[in-house]
Amino acid sequence: MILGAIQISKRSTRLRVAEVETASSRRLIDRSSLVSAELRNLERLTALLMVEIEAARDAGASRIDVVAVRSLRGTRLLRLLDRVSRAAGAGGIRMPSATENLAVDFVATTRPISDDLEGIVGVARVGESSSGVAVGAPGEPPVWVGSRPLGAATLTEKARFSDPPLPNQIEAAVNGAIRRLGSLAVPGHDRLLLSSPQAAVLERLAGPRIDRVSARHALDSILGQTGDDIAAWFGADSAQARLLPATIVCCLALAEVSGRPVEPRESDPVAGRAWLTAAGHGITGARRAA
Repeated sequence: MILGAIQISKRSTRLRVAEVETASSRRLIDRSSLVSAELRNLERLTALLMVEIEAARDAGASRIDVVAVRSLRGTRLLRLLDRVSRAAGAGGIRMPSATENLAVDFVATTRPISDDLEGIVGVARVGESSSGVAVGAPGEPPVWVGSRPLGAATLTEKARFSDPPLPNQIEAAVNGAIRRLGSLAVPGHDRLLLSSPQAAVLERLAGPRIDRVSARHALDSILGQTGDDIAAWFGADSAQARLLPATIVCCLALAEVSGRPVEPRESDPVAGRAWLTAAGHGITGARRAA
């Protein structure tokens, strides 16, 4: 089946369309539009949302989920865009919880490679506003999830990163991230994967297994580089590029508190949500951390 998803974040809107099979998926469309979620951009966002819903339909999507980050909850902008989404036939805009996003990423990351994984696996996620870990058997819904309200965007703001970040800002961010994520008390697991749309960039900078040393090396390699510099260097969009330093800091903290390296992987959240729903998990079946 072909499924679509549109994600509205504070900095961009992303359309994904994928052909989903039992244990694999094929990406048909994956693109971002750099339009910030502000009321002054309502007209642009309205037009963009209608265009992306139509593009997903043209690609054959039988269902289109429209989701938004929870930081937009209660805003007039989201209420107006919700009306647009409903009028276009895609249904209301949902705001997935950190628990749901972690469960989706766990299944999306582990199911396609479940034959290559053994034992209990952890899958980490560094979002814009939260980071966390899900733990369970590969390919199955997770049995434990835990998150903290510290993501790449919130860390960038809390550490008051300039563009580019200064060394003292990086150090403050590292100490803060280790302190916040260290309180997760993640259950024992054999490997820690990282579901990230920046997986290829992270691997180029820090290698396939990111620990404190390789994360420090990655931060040193982009020291003095602006978000636009990084975007041009890696062919990434500038919104994600500006969050890269904070993402690496979160990877360092996750490796530090878990005692094992973080292995970046790309995954398909469209497929992950479909697999999780098909498993009868109801998204919220995992035990949550305190």
